[in-house]
Amino acid sequence: MHTGLLTLLTITPFLINGTEIICSGQSSQGELVELELNYSKEKKEMQIDGMLFPLQIDNKYAIAWSNSADDLDFVNILSRINGSLQVIVSDKEGNQSLRASLQCVEAEKALFR
Repeated sequence: MHTGLLTLLTITPFLINGTEIICSGQSSQGELVELELNYSKEKKEMQIDGMLFPLQIDNKYAIAWSNSADDLDFVNILSRINGSLQVIVSDKEGNQSLRASLQCVEAEKALFR
């Protein structure tokens, strides 16, 4: 099993009209995952590592978006209630599994600075 550190960084100009969210947790393979998300309510987009993803759900309960990589489809669901981010992966056959589970907060509300 490969363990490593995955860190995705964002481009700062997006922050002018967005909310910076930081997340940390583990992948299903035990790797540490750290993400910086930039959420734009006005544009209905999430920015991760300089890439923009249109939001599929943006309501008082959750924010959700999807992306694809390496012939896999990912659905990302960020809970507004408890700050959890669940990343669900689907393969070409339609099999789904939990890829990562993270806890997220607005960057300015992080416990340790």
